[in-house]
Amino acid sequence: MKNWRRPYFFIIIFCFLFEANPAYCKSIFQKKIGKAELEFEFGMYYTCLSYYQSLTEKTIPYVSEKNELLIYKNLFTELLVPKFLLIEGSVYPFPNLGVFIKRDYRQLYDSANISKNFNLVKSICVGFEEPYALSIFLGNVLSFRPEGSKEYEGKGYMGFLVSAGNYHIKDNELIEDRWVEMEWKIKGNRVEPKGKMGWSFRIGGRSHGNSYIKDVFYFSIYRDRTDFSFERFSLLKNSSVEYIMDIDRDTYKVMRHLFMIGGKIPVRKPKIALELKLGFVWEGSEKYTGPLERTAKSEAFQILLRPNIKF
Repeated sequence: MKNWRRPYFFIIIFCFLFEANPAYCKSIFQKKIGKAELEFEFGMYYTCLSYYQSLTEKTIPYVSEKNELLIYKNLFTELLVPKFLLIEGSVYPFPNLGVFIKRDYRQLYDSANISKNFNLVKSICVGFEEPYALSIFLGNVLSFRPEGSKEYEGKGYMGFLVSAGNYHIKDNELIEDRWVEMEWKIKGNRVEPKGKMGWSFRIGGRSHGNSYIKDVFYFSIYRDRTDFSFERFSLLKNSSVEYIMDIDRDTYKVMRHLFMIGGKIPVRKPKIALELKLGFVWEGSEKYTGPLERTAKSEAFQILLRPNIKF
């Protein structure tokens, strides 16, 4: 591999080891305004400004339940009676970092090629296929943070989401594309002194304004859990899994698979978790057509390898 000695390469190594988790965002600012709530959350994969509006006389309810299955049950209880409207603007720092490095530091990007199917930058930044989005959510919301607490964070969501944007990311490059996405989802993240848990289940469809990008239906599942009270690997308590499948809306052919699985070893003092994620992303040759069609097969399949240190 060339250019190991370049100083910029250490930027990649730093991001590679301290890669953030898409399920966890740090709540930086939170303010209640009557029945409404304004919140700013920061994460290296997902950063957002959210406005919550209650459709009833009640504010976002606090739930102390710690059993994972009962949390899901609480969200399902009133599925047919949406109680909250959420307007959110989100931006995705790491996917944007990949675009920035490839566009402005191409030599650095190329030096990150370990093999024809493994690029460090792409391995870190793959995930969201857009740089940012504007979303409207209608459904139910639960809070896992007691009033005034600094040790607990997180919310749970279930309902219908409509998102839109004007750019698409392909192989760490921005492409003009006015897209719209509609989905049903259940999502949440919970942070407490004992550990962290994040989950997401989504099913929906996306339409692209750019005729060279296929419209798709998709299914996605994500679960990530860290339990600092259990200081060894556990399939349920200290692991992560993510899977996304895109299907061509017209032919029903599979257009994309993204799969990652991770194992963790938590350390109580200092409170960190050592994690190794392995996976791949594959995209069918028909996903992009015309001038966007791939000329190199290696671009369609990428190995994902992410050793992480999580705090």
